[in-house]
Amino acid sequence: MTDEFLQQIEAIVTHAGYECVNVGIRTEFGKTKIQILIDTLGGINVDDCETVSRRVNKFLDENPDVPELDKGRYYLEVSSPGVERPLFKLADYERFQGREARIRLNGLLEGRKTFTGVIKSVSDGCVDLICDTGEKKIPFEIIKGGNLIYRFDFNENENKKDSKRANKGKRREKNRK
Repeated sequence: MTDEFLQQIEAIVTHAGYECVNVGIRTEFGKTKIQILIDTLGGINVDDCETVSRRVNKFLDENPDVPELDKGRYYLEVSSPGVERPLFKLADYERFQGREARIRLNGLLEGRKTFTGVIKSVSDGCVDLICDTGEKKIPFEIIKGGNLIYRFDFNENENKKDSKRANKGKRREKNRK
């Protein structure tokens, strides 16, 4: 995949008003698959994916000789990165400082290939991660991949239910008067 091709796709996504999280190309079942992850502050919905898909399809149809495509035949998938957003660039780790992440490595670091913890900072090409075993300085060059971790807060959900129950009770009392 050439840098020029990636830049063209990223420009289309950005011009449409979205953040281009990642563009990936791979072969599945003998067919080329282009996967584009997009995001925006308010989150992504199906209409957003459709908008980007139409624009990228138009570009690809107008440029059938793109070397990344197999004779112009491809599948295009546009989606949200989801709540457990993948982290691709060092800038992603910097952006999500203070959030919990799982980082997978190309090789072993202190006998482990995976670390989970809170991203403390990014400096000198390394991600500083606060793990259960202490702080780890992980060079970006050995990071195979990473993603944010989403933890459902059961207490927060119970508090919302309790609040709704209390408000419902107040409405009943008010209606009786």
